[in-house]
Amino acid sequence: MSIKYVYSENLIAESNKNPAVQNRASMVHSLIKSYGLLSHMDILIPKICKLSDLRNFHSEDYLKFLKKCSDAHGDESELDNSESEDFGLGYDCPTWGGIINYATTIAGATITACDELCRGSADIVINWNGGWHHAHRDKAGGYCYVNDIVLGILELRTKFDRIIYIDLDVHHGDGVEEAFETTKRVFTLSFHQCEPGFFPGTGKSENCGLATGKGYAANFPYKSGISGARFFNYFKKTISLIMDTYKPQVCVIQCGGDALAGDPLGNSNLYPKDLIECIKFVMEFKLPLVLLGGGGYNFVNTSRYWTEITAAVCNKELDDDIPDENEFFLDYGPDYTIQIQKSRREDLNSDEYMEECVKSIQENIKKYNVMSV
Repeated sequence: MSIKYVYSENLIAESNKNPAVQNRASMVHSLIKSYGLLSHMDILIPKICKLSDLRNFHSEDYLKFLKKCSDAHGDESELDNSESEDFGLGYDCPTWGGIINYATTIAGATITACDELCRGSADIVINWNGGWHHAHRDKAGGYCYVNDIVLGILELRTKFDRIIYIDLDVHHGDGVEEAFETTKRVFTLSFHQCEPGFFPGTGKSENCGLATGKGYAANFPYKSGISGARFFNYFKKTISLIMDTYKPQVCVIQCGGDALAGDPLGNSNLYPKDLIECIKFVMEFKLPLVLLGGGGYNFVNTSRYWTEITAAVCNKELDDDIPDENEFFLDYGPDYTIQIQKSRREDLNSDEYMEECVKSIQENIKKYNVMSV
């Protein structure tokens, strides 16, 4: 099995500039490297895409304003605050000088990963610097400035007719679902926490696409405190149903680390092993696969999680102790192990509720006659 790992020093440097995840990219790569996993994968050097590539999804007006922010940073008097708000740039998506380079670098990395599958040059491609699922066509949101996932899937569409996108982030994959909600060529499935006041407030089980894409989107909105055994059981049921009916040819999985216990923006009782079990189940279908990052605001736990996924894909066991030849070693104290701290949150989900979610997806698939296209 051919496994490729998207990496360049420039990609890490640009990824580190996102204010929400400063230096997270370096921490993730350092841990993967310290465990010796790079020797079990081929390095895939990402291309930096052009503005014209971003236009394949993002609007001209949004990109022009993002470029204006990129060039004018340091002289905020040149920017219209109301216009910034219209484009989602400000509160949770502040700009910085050179942000357009960040956008073309992040998008280029995921496009490169997907192009590799189109060429048949890899079975699995890993890009932990991608996965920014909240960016919309004409605005940023939720720390996401460019929707590299949509742009990557559009690249996959040049070869594949049926693509499944699976979102494991604790937040609804709204930008990706919205982009493909009217097509049968991309089936979007999002597992996410959904409760009053929880960002972004979308992704209810009845939301299943629009027009000709009706039935080709599915949402599994769980409640606070979801536990591993329960999550995997219903993930397996849902994936089996979709795989049997839609028969996708290629798969993209967003592996947001905020789905883990201990994340400041999530409320789960999930651990890396629980989510890796889900990813391994998808791998049993032997589809070409792209694995992407996303959220994850406890950087130490996210680094552990993505390193463990990388090891699982490479079929390697990790020593429990964090290697000390790691520039971020002291951040893993006080235990310095790969394990994350246990959570004791109450699980507000019930099997009855989870069954209702599965049934809703099943009924939508049947009602709208979802099938391979």
